[in-house]
Amino acid sequence: MSWASGDPHIHSNGCIADPISPEQLLDVSAARNMQITSGLVWGDGFDTDRRYFTGSDDRASRPGAILHYDLEISHFPAAVPGHLVLLGLNSLNFSSDPFHRPGSGIPVADWALGQGAVVGMAHGQFWPGDGSLPGDLESCCMPWDFPVQAIRGKVSFLETEQREGGPALDPGTGLLWMKTLNAGARVAIAGASDFPCIHHFIGGLTPRTDFIVEGEVTFEKWLEALREGRTTLGTGPPSRHLNLRVNGQPMGSELRVRAGTKLRLSLESDSPSPVTIRTIVNGAVVDSVNVAAGVQAAPLELEVQKSSWIAASTGLLQTSPVYVLVDDAPIRASAADTCYLIRYVDRLIDYVNRGKLGLGGEKSSALGVYAEAKAELQRRFAEAGGATCP
Repeated sequence: MSWASGDPHIHSNGCIADPISPEQLLDVSAARNMQITSGLVWGDGFDTDRRYFTGSDDRASRPGAILHYDLEISHFPAAVPGHLVLLGLNSLNFSSDPFHRPGSGIPVADWALGQGAVVGMAHGQFWPGDGSLPGDLESCCMPWDFPVQAIRGKVSFLETEQREGGPALDPGTGLLWMKTLNAGARVAIAGASDFPCIHHFIGGLTPRTDFIVEGEVTFEKWLEALREGRTTLGTGPPSRHLNLRVNGQPMGSELRVRAGTKLRLSLESDSPSPVTIRTIVNGAVVDSVNVAAGVQAAPLELEVQKSSWIAASTGLLQTSPVYVLVDDAPIRASAADTCYLIRYVDRLIDYVNRGKLGLGGEKSSALGVYAEAKAELQRRFAEAGGATCP
């Protein structure tokens, strides 16, 4: 068992004057000690870069450094409601006319899932981190559809590619991710460079995605980690790692326990210096433990009174959750957070109805999906103990 790191979002063309070859992309990733690099074909480089796509590892791949081309829905009409990251595809042909239709990412996600791909959404850092609802229709890349797709179970991960330093989980991504988790969604957290479109150089502050692998590192094991939620978002030196197990089960797992059961947490760190690990339950820090440098496993007992998601963080590292169902009840951690998402979907519907957010010929079908997501959130709001959502 060992740690591996991946970058699920890197480009060879579109944000720079000269396209980057597969060999050059691998060199960029090697500078960050990435074992897996997902090179994304997208709208600006679609006609040029689609030649690299084979559905298999690129021929430039070598042991310990795998490059695999896939697709980002960006600079297509379907990207207006947010940029989907589609990994493990066997085809790039999501449309016979991708620069004109569809106008929504909803059918694209369904298309990708139909071929067994892993679907995520990029750019969580553009979400407002102050608790307000997003309202800037002019800015690129807002993940408008993420709450809807997360509640529908259509996305496996949310990705950040933060521009500045600071903790691994930036305020916007953290707020969006935790509110959807508190409403009962199950989504892993991931970090990526979006090189060279956001990060024009690769350094220690560039987010990455760590995962634990048994045996040889392969692209298929990388996909499984993203699909199953067994990931840790990291910034800073790649020598630092963090893992979480609950009752021996890995991140992404579902545990079913009876009320009053004491959970056994294992907070596992590999760091060149001492570190403080915080335990997070439903978005709130409930405990912390200081661990020494080196490979450490700090035990912790924890009792939760209701169904909850549990994660761990050091600031520079943030794990994906383990999901604990108490007495078989679903996770409905916060009526207030669920109300926030209801209000958000109302705003999304209003924007579409007023023609402020495209969708083209998919407007009617997308509004139907938004209405279904709102109804599901209202049901969960009631289950969380909510009475009136203003």
